[in-house]
Parts: sequence; C-alpha cells; structure tokens
Amino acid sequence: MSVERPYILVVDDNKITTKLMRRYVEAHGFECQEAHDGVECLEHVAKRLPDAIILDIMMPRLDGFDTVRTLKSDPRSAIVPVAIVTALNDVATQVKAVEAGADDFLTKPIEEKLIITKIRMLTSLAIERKHNAHLRSIINGLRSGDTTSVAHLLKSEGFE
Repeated sequence: MSVERPYILVVDDNKITTKLMRRYVEAHGFECQEAHDGVECLEHVAKRLPDAIILDIMMPRLDGFDTVRTLKSDPRSAIVPVAIVTALNDVATQVKAVEAGADDFLTKPIEEKLIITKIRMLTSLAIERKHNAHLRSIINGLRSGDTTSVAHLLKSEGFE
C-alpha cells in the first residue's frame, strides 16, 4: 500500500525563492509544485487541489492578498490552508493577510526548519478540514435521506 505524499504549492515571483523552498519541501518528503504569481497559483489549484499553499504577497498580475481571497471564496479551495510569506514584517500586513483568509504568516528570509514545521502543521490542518467536510457530507446525506451516498461515504470512512 503506497502512502500519498502531501502536495504543497509554493507561489512566489522570485524563481530563486521558489527553487529554494521547493528543495526544502521535497527534502522533507513532500511533493511540491511552483507557481510564480497569483494567476498561475489559481490555475494550478484548478487542476489539482494542494494540501497547503505557501504564498508570497508582492507578485505581478494578482498579489497574495487577492489570491488568498479568491481561494477562500471558492468552496472547493477554501479548505486549503494558506501561509503568507513575505519580506513585509509589519503588523498591518499581518492583519491584512489574516483578514484576507491566510491561516498563517511567515517572514523572509525563510528558515528551513520553520517552514517545514509550518508545512507539517498546515498539512495536519488540511487533513482535519477534509475529514470535517466528509463528515458534513455524511450528516447532510442523513438529513436528506440519501442512503446510497451515505452508505458510500461511510464505506470510504472504513465502515462496512
């Protein structure tokens, strides 16, 4: 039985930064993909939902604030934990990031141990959010009397 590695999307317009973060992430057993602005991030998310997103703020086309707002406004991607990473280290920026929907905030320069610790925390959060969404589906199926979908969902939870 193979275990799927958590999939992390790293988004930064600085290609040196994305390469460095990708190296950190992959060295610790995660699968990683790079995007270089918010538009590219949303394109990646539309193709495959990541377990967590590491997102810069200052980028061309679509900045990190608008990107996280867009992600959190879509029910499909709203459960994906997002950590904002930026060189801007003032309280106003941190508050704006959280208000936009970010789940965490990191400042540059990136320290490998810290980013990996945060990614582990974010992927654990992703697992819990997916599990909760699944349980909500079971509850909604029970409420609506949809026994076929409830049976399928319960089977996927390990109940026969």
